[in-house]
Amino acid sequence: MRLIARFMNKEQVSALVDTLRNGGFDRKDMIISNLWEEQAFDNFAEAAHDLPFLKTERDGLGEVETFGDGVEGLDDKEGFVVAFKMPRHEIDRVRAMMEQSGAVEIVQD
Repeated sequence: MRLIARFMNKEQVSALVDTLRNGGFDRKDMIISNLWEEQAFDNFAEAAHDLPFLKTERDGLGEVETFGDGVEGLDDKEGFVVAFKMPRHEIDRVRAMMEQSGAVEIVQD
């Protein structure tokens, strides 16, 4: 299962990452993307090197886009998106952590 939360500032994202890590979850299970900044890169390697805050799911055709562009159900395109993959039995706990960290929107994927 995956939950995707939208936040309005980096401090909230940082708080969520810390909360999840303190709760026993691994950072490698998170995707973090900035929805505000449109970036122009020549290739995926350049984007990955210059913007560690950017995560893309489409690099097969040389396209680079933020993760949030491909998330269905997000009402707005402002802020930061954190997607977190977890076992089904952890959904309620992770949702509570996202809400406590200031998520303005949470989508189950």
